[in-house]
Amino acid sequence: MQPTPSPHSFPLSLWPSSRFGAYCTTIGLSAAAIYGTVRVVKLWGDVQRAHLAALEKGRRQEEELVSLRQLLKERDAEIGQRKAADIDRLRKHVIDLEKDREGARKQNQALVDQTRNLGSRNQQLESELRRAKVEHAQLKGAQAFLTKADQLSGADVIQIELAIEQKKVDGEEEEEQKAEAYARTEDIIGSRMTNLLKTSEHHEDPILVQIALQASMSAYSHWIVSSWAFESPDDEHMLSEIYARVRETEEQAVSGRWRQLTRSHLQRMLVQEPDLTTDMVDACAKIFVVAGLKGIPSAVHERIMDKFGKTISRLMTQAQQLNKKIGEGVTSCDLEALYIAPDVAYNVSMMEDALGTPAGKEEKDMHEKILCTTDLGLVRAEKISGRIGEWQESVLLKPKVMLHSGILGSNGNAE
Repeated sequence: MQPTPSPHSFPLSLWPSSRFGAYCTTIGLSAAAIYGTVRVVKLWGDVQRAHLAALEKGRRQEEELVSLRQLLKERDAEIGQRKAADIDRLRKHVIDLEKDREGARKQNQALVDQTRNLGSRNQQLESELRRAKVEHAQLKGAQAFLTKADQLSGADVIQIELAIEQKKVDGEEEEEQKAEAYARTEDIIGSRMTNLLKTSEHHEDPILVQIALQASMSAYSHWIVSSWAFESPDDEHMLSEIYARVRETEEQAVSGRWRQLTRSHLQRMLVQEPDLTTDMVDACAKIFVVAGLKGIPSAVHERIMDKFGKTISRLMTQAQQLNKKIGEGVTSCDLEALYIAPDVAYNVSMMEDALGTPAGKEEKDMHEKILCTTDLGLVRAEKISGRIGEWQESVLLKPKVMLHSGILGSNGNAE
């Protein structure tokens, strides 16, 4: 009977190979463990390096942030310094402007005082001149009695002179007034237009009278619009000369402000409003007298005032308003009413024919002189910065003028 093998026993022939397998397994496991350990160590090294790189990057970013903050702080400080410097410079500029304004105010006040003194002195001289004329007339009259023996008493001589003068006074007064009317009209509309007005017939076609009235209105309106204070020609000329020198040397802003202040203060000083309407009506009355209207100028003046006084007064008021607007309301440039004086050569770039050029007519002779101006124009002048006595000028509205050739074409009597 054979013995039963134990359940935990192996055949003896298998022992050597089983031990070798165990060794191989152990070695494999050790190698795997070593490989895993190496991989873990390498992975840990990579993690450490990545962490250090992240820390280094964060450190660099922090340094850049600190640098940017420092740069921003320096920039803010620089901007603050510039702003403070600009404020200081502007403050000094404002102070300088205030000083200039105060200087201009004092200069303007000095000019106002000078104008007032000149006006007072002029009145004194006129009074002395009138007194001298009276004394001269008295001495001349007395000389007639002292050079020879008396034949008549002074009372007799006076009565005889009064009787003679009474016979001549009407005719002489009328002739004197006509001569005065002619001279006054000649001053306003020119000698050629005045002569045409006097020598032409106006019963059938009063176009020349109308032109003369328009020319007179234009000339007088130009004086009102351009006037400083509606004073005597001497005072106006003096103020214009002063302003011309200011314009020539100062910048546009300074000269414009000077003009604005001077006109404003001078016109406020007027004791009463100037009676411009009466002067304009008087000029119209003299034109009618020169044209041959019967009657003395004072009677014609009264008739015109009764019928057209209100209309003329409105026109004078509008001219005064325009004086204020362009004289005090504009300083960035000079706006001036453009009036062409009689006997100036016709220039198509500066003026316009009031009657127009008929179709097919050749271009007007550029050397023909105008008779008068019937409609005012407007010119704009601005000082060129940094230049002395140089302006940029442009004609915004051409004035309308009357030519003798145009009148011949419309009125055969105007020869």
